[in-house]
Amino acid sequence: MQDTGIIILAAGSSSRLGTAKQLLDYQHKPLVKHAVEQALASDPVCVIVVVGANAEAVAGTLVDHDVKICYNDDWSTGMASSIRKGMETLLNDHPLLTRCIFSVCDQPFLKAHHFTQLFESQFESHKGIIASAYADTLGVPVLFRNTYFPLLQQLQGDQGAKKIITAYPDDVVAIAFADGAVDIDEPADLKYLMQEMVSVSEANAIIKKHSHFVRTGIKTLGEALGYTIAEEVISKYDIPGFRQSSMDGYALKFEDRNNRLEIVGEMRAAKQSDVTLLSGQAMRVFTGAPIPAGADTVVMQEKVSRDGDWMIVADEHLIIGMHVREKGSEAAKGTWALAQGTVLTPAALGFLAGIGCEKLLIFEPPKVAIIVTGDELQEVGQPLSFGQVYDSNSIQLRASLQKAGIETVQVFHAADDPAALEKILGQALLASDLVLLVGGVSVGDYDFVVQSALAQSVRPHFHKVKQKPGKPLFFGTTDETIVFGLPGNPSSALTCFYLYVLPAIDRMMQRPDSVSYGEAVTTVDYPKNSGLTHFIKAHLMDGKVLPLHAQESYRLQSYAQANCLLVIPEESTGIRAGEKVQVIVLP
Repeated sequence: MQDTGIIILAAGSSSRLGTAKQLLDYQHKPLVKHAVEQALASDPVCVIVVVGANAEAVAGTLVDHDVKICYNDDWSTGMASSIRKGMETLLNDHPLLTRCIFSVCDQPFLKAHHFTQLFESQFESHKGIIASAYADTLGVPVLFRNTYFPLLQQLQGDQGAKKIITAYPDDVVAIAFADGAVDIDEPADLKYLMQEMVSVSEANAIIKKHSHFVRTGIKTLGEALGYTIAEEVISKYDIPGFRQSSMDGYALKFEDRNNRLEIVGEMRAAKQSDVTLLSGQAMRVFTGAPIPAGADTVVMQEKVSRDGDWMIVADEHLIIGMHVREKGSEAAKGTWALAQGTVLTPAALGFLAGIGCEKLLIFEPPKVAIIVTGDELQEVGQPLSFGQVYDSNSIQLRASLQKAGIETVQVFHAADDPAALEKILGQALLASDLVLLVGGVSVGDYDFVVQSALAQSVRPHFHKVKQKPGKPLFFGTTDETIVFGLPGNPSSALTCFYLYVLPAIDRMMQRPDSVSYGEAVTTVDYPKNSGLTHFIKAHLMDGKVLPLHAQESYRLQSYAQANCLLVIPEESTGIRAGEKVQVIVLP
């Protein structure tokens, strides 16, 4: 767009929303990045982004984009300060520009072609203001000719561009932009934005992108089984620290192999004294024992003909250096012994003990909080009143976390009270790396978990997944914590744990996947409608998989008998007996 710059206003604190709208995910990217990419796609001379609240975080999302970041320290005084700051930057960098478009970052349906429409309309009409029309108003994005630049630089307080649009109606052209009415100012706006469901693969990709929080800590060898090394292990010593025999036999000089040799003593394991072997001599050695100085080869005791203190080698295949472990052959001092990312198996721990390693820096398990919501829940062991059910979710999720190697788990119970839930969630976010909110994530009147998360500055990434069970799955993050909102139905909650939470934990601990995928032949027909991926509780044996009874999302009995989930893809209308299908083998 010739002689045209775009200024994106992204400095506000989003006080009504309760979280930074600039950083909210839309179509798997922050809203501010979406706005910038659409602006760049319209090919202006420049794009300037004015930031204020959350400046570093907002600017950090745009490091790979060809934009000018403009910092407005006075953002709290109102929108006019951001307009003035943007104009100042624009005219300093490009004083000859004749047009400027103002836009915002919270119109998720704004596309590049709308910027182009504004430019083309001004070019054809020669009007000074080209504004977007939606919801019976005129607003942003709005293009101004340079004749209005001085007025823009004089705006004060909360005055925005609309003041100038209203003051000069005869110089305004309106361009229809019905989707401009959708902006993100309040929780209800965000709820509307999040109605779009993501696919299972999209959900996994989003979670993978944001599961980068890791913690490290020190473990002794006795504590480290199953963890992953967080740094390269360097050997402090040569292991072995001396030339060592790998066989019971006789040490000798290879050049003496064809001679009759005198046996001058023996070397046992742990022998401390140094001994030098002379030409014509041999010495009895045992596995692990030092090789005497002067010797370079060991012959097995079975390959020797001995007569008292004399011997003859009877090994025609003997070669120099045979059965000798050189100093540092297992691990040389100052070289790497195990790489970062190595999973600590019993063999790895044995090796590390052998090189004298006592403690290790490992990737620690996340600290987890489980918040179970619902007035209807009763603790196991207490009598049930009418309308109550026992809390099975905290039991099964805590057990699943324990099996996954999670040591620190806090369990909270929250009533169906937004204020109480927000308080508990705030405490959990401060103390935890991973928070599991259970129940209250669907769209019922009392399902306010998502709104409580937003009020605690949790950035939402998605709220629904095209799957059954577990469609109302919420995923969000803060700067230091991952938050999952799991469905309250026990079967749905456990399925979402295996599909999404456990893989996230594996990534946080930098270890291999706990669940594995395979193929099997199904033994029965199983019809379904297209549109959702189905995860069927099933039993796998000898390459055949049998869907179990009671697939309803509230029932756990069949889950107790299942060892896998049978996967029926989103687009499928069902499977037939004898068909090869994908299965997820449960840990």
